[in-house]
Amino acid sequence: MSQARRGENGTQMEKDHCDVAVIGGGLAGLTLARQVLMQRPETSITIIEKKTFPVPEASHKVGESTVEIGAHYLGERLKLKKHLVDQHLPKLGLRFFFSPHDQPMSAGTEVGTSDFFPAPGYQVDRGRLENYLAGMVQEMGAELIPDSHVRQIEMAPDPESSLHRIEYEQNHEPCSLECRWLIDASGRQSFLKRKLNLAEEIDHNINAVWFRLDAEIRVDEWCDEPEWRQRTGRIPRRWLSTNHLLGSGYWVWIIPLSSGATSLGIVFDPRLHQLNDLNRFDKALAWLHIHEPECAARLEPHRDKLKDFMAMKRLARGCRQVFSKDRWALTGEAGVFLDPFYSPGIDYIAIGNTMITELITSDLANRPVTHLAPAFQSIFMTLFQNNLLAYQEQYPLFGNPRIMSLKYVWDYALYWSFPALLYFQDKLTEPAFIQSLSREIEAMRALNVQMQQFFREWHDREDVAFIDATFVDQRSIEILIQLNGELSEELDDKTLKARFVRNVEIIKDLMLEMTSRIGLQYPELMVSADVGLCSQNRLDRVFEAMNL
Repeated sequence: MSQARRGENGTQMEKDHCDVAVIGGGLAGLTLARQVLMQRPETSITIIEKKTFPVPEASHKVGESTVEIGAHYLGERLKLKKHLVDQHLPKLGLRFFFSPHDQPMSAGTEVGTSDFFPAPGYQVDRGRLENYLAGMVQEMGAELIPDSHVRQIEMAPDPESSLHRIEYEQNHEPCSLECRWLIDASGRQSFLKRKLNLAEEIDHNINAVWFRLDAEIRVDEWCDEPEWRQRTGRIPRRWLSTNHLLGSGYWVWIIPLSSGATSLGIVFDPRLHQLNDLNRFDKALAWLHIHEPECAARLEPHRDKLKDFMAMKRLARGCRQVFSKDRWALTGEAGVFLDPFYSPGIDYIAIGNTMITELITSDLANRPVTHLAPAFQSIFMTLFQNNLLAYQEQYPLFGNPRIMSLKYVWDYALYWSFPALLYFQDKLTEPAFIQSLSREIEAMRALNVQMQQFFREWHDREDVAFIDATFVDQRSIEILIQLNGELSEELDDKTLKARFVRNVEIIKDLMLEMTSRIGLQYPELMVSADVGLCSQNRLDRVFEAMNL
């Protein structure tokens, strides 16, 4: 890379040049730099970051919890597994609690897993991971420019023959950079989204507050009953889960961090809960005393250990375009963000970065991306829109353990049998292969549309009824173990297609089994679509636990 020269008055006389300029040195930008350099080590990459490194291990960023796609991306694709195992925590899945009002957690419904699923997940200290990545990508050859602020972006006037240009300040001095590829990884600053008017409203309005306490908050310690404590084995381990406390219109997360801190957040439907009631730490704690008093009581002794606090309106964000044949792209929250309920944030970094890496390396190898960029755009937004269905108009359901216990099975099964399977098999960047599954993918989407509507209609007909204290162990649901365990299998194209076709039938069977059982109580909810005959009774234990 050529270095800028300055005249006697400090003005820049020559611009830097690089293959790839990344605005933003957070998780999305740093992982992209590593992925590109792993695939094409000679690529010149410059990362412009407003912060200085090292960053605090507990930062304001949401997204410490990984699920299967994101964990596979970090651990296997980016070869970070040793760091994740040594410096972060294993994740004992997602865990959900429904507590009767003013009753302890142990008196309500718990849905989770007694042991780890085959495909791993991690609880990551974002600052610790980003510091490690920052050092790693610099060792690989990337230039990281900290304490820098982008002032202006000029898109290449002729993408075929000219370069993009970034004007920025470092230590209050003007600098500029020209690049072939311009990547926006700036988070919610979204430089390119604002410049190119790419923002798009999506029909999912949620607000959130989140904070970190410099204390370990272990939910296993909230009850002394031996049976309750040992649901995850002889040594209580439920604190390693991403723990969700649920009520009508909201959920609370509790995530452990290896630094000894705990991440907590409250996400809510603004039609049912008001941001003004939660937008300071003292207000959030007072709100918890009303809605989750057991949690609030456990936090009170640590209220002087607050590390950070953030409140945000309209957490979900859409974008009309995230990849362009004109050699620019958006990744992470600079592009799209859905909802943290199932921890999908790093999933979308993984999928987006993998597509961007393919675009960059193809272009730099003189392979055209004219058709590849729009193909990736279509695949990415199809996944995004299908995932959105799991959250839209669903928050009122969150206080009903009967509905949610089945919804988790449905959402997990759909995720593992469709996007996770294709990502693990490295097929999301093969448009021709995805096109060969178009009929099956549309079938999955249609079933999901129908089933999410079913859950909403069921909720409209049923008052929230808390069940006697019970534990729904997702490790006892064989189809979930099967779908999760199959992710790591290596399949050729023919076998993968057959697996995907089979998965459509599994999803159809799950729909019929769920709707048939609920239809015994609410005949008007019986699904009339031709979904075939249910070949197995996969959910009897869930039905029994939920008095269905």
